[in-house]
Amino acid sequence: MRPRIFILMLTAFALVIILGVGGMLGFFGLAVANFESRTGEWSMKAQMTARDEVRQIEAFYGRRGSWDGVGEWFSTIERRRDLSDWQAVTLVDDHGRVLASTQADPVVIAGPSAPPVPPQLSGASYGNFTQSMPISSGGRVVGSLLISYDGGRADSSGAMFDGRRLVQGFASAGLALAAILLALAAFFSRQISRPMGQLTRAAQSLAAGDMTARVRPSALREVGELAVAFNRMAETLVEADQQRRQLTADVAHELRTPLSIIKGRLEGIQDGVYAPDAPQIDGLLSEVALLERLIDDLRLLALAEAGQLPLYPESVEPAQLARDAGSSFTQQAAGRGVGLRLEIADNLPEITVDPQRIAQVLGNLLGNALRHTPAGGSVTLSAEIADCRLQIADSGGQSTINNQQSEIVFRVSDTGGGIAAEDLPHIFDRFYRADRARTRSSGGAGLGLAIARRMVEAHGGEIRAESAPGAGTTVSFTIPVGP
Repeated sequence: MRPRIFILMLTAFALVIILGVGGMLGFFGLAVANFESRTGEWSMKAQMTARDEVRQIEAFYGRRGSWDGVGEWFSTIERRRDLSDWQAVTLVDDHGRVLASTQADPVVIAGPSAPPVPPQLSGASYGNFTQSMPISSGGRVVGSLLISYDGGRADSSGAMFDGRRLVQGFASAGLALAAILLALAAFFSRQISRPMGQLTRAAQSLAAGDMTARVRPSALREVGELAVAFNRMAETLVEADQQRRQLTADVAHELRTPLSIIKGRLEGIQDGVYAPDAPQIDGLLSEVALLERLIDDLRLLALAEAGQLPLYPESVEPAQLARDAGSSFTQQAAGRGVGLRLEIADNLPEITVDPQRIAQVLGNLLGNALRHTPAGGSVTLSAEIADCRLQIADSGGQSTINNQQSEIVFRVSDTGGGIAAEDLPHIFDRFYRADRARTRSSGGAGLGLAIARRMVEAHGGEIRAESAPGAGTTVSFTIPVGP
């Protein structure tokens, strides 16, 4: 089953969100774990350093009995100590005043002007850590030693964790994630743009006159359906072009004969071969009438095929339509020696149709039947009601709903020679003559049944023909009952 574009795009965006959020959460989790690990390491180092410092400071206070001179002494021993760049040692008295610090320049000595403990020495903070150890003498706490580790002064080895490193890490992760997402976007975009590009090029080729332009169905459902629809449209255009060419050739052929006759007779009159008398003029007028009828039929057929045939529907009785059509051909049937019978069912319901168009259909069918029925034969026009079963697909296209609808069936049957099986499917095509031996004057131009089919379809009905060689022909059409 081919994926839908919606599912594909949803999957792509879901991957983007999952990778983006997951990547950031993963990196943040690693950063937090690293910070917690470093915090424990800092605490151990601070305690080791503080114990050594506390012993020396307690010995100094024990000798002096006060903090006098502690600043100079503290500076001397701290300069000798190999402290890391990220270590800071600060000594405060029991009131929290700074007595000496490796961060002070010069070292602040205890006194009335001694500043309070700096905020960064108050405890651990993001990127900083402070370890505090008490200084005792004679069982009394006389001060505290603060060992600080400043994350902002971490060395290049990466031993410490700081905000700048966090920002750099997030930036690196973001760039890597952006590259991955860009690659995914390019991949999915390519999957959509490639078949659309092929479709565009095929459409341009088709517009330029290349009727062989086709596209291969895509793996994406919507694009694949669009490609199938395009190929179907291209086939339809090819068929339409062939029909147009055939129509042009047929029209030219139908016009050529009467025009040639008219031209020949006029040239004969001009050369003195024919006298410009009434018979010659009548013959010319007859050919002109054929041309007019052909042009009118072509115009009517063009309107019907374009769905622009004007209809003026009204409620009429089918029986009356059949009787009127039969009476119009009574004299013609008698002149040919053909019997014309009417078989009309009783109590037929009214139908809503354009009576002139239906009369034209009936007249066309009766005229064809009389032309193809020899003397002594018969033509029957019948009208009856029938029920048809409709199958209507529901909104989901899964099941069908059967519905009964009544329709009027008109039939015209003759006892003529019938129609060959190979000709029967084409009798409703334009310019088609099953009996090619017939002339235009006796058999028409082959447009009557094509026009009849379009008129019946315009009324929501169907037309069909049944025939066999030597068994006559029956042409029937249906008209739905009701508005």
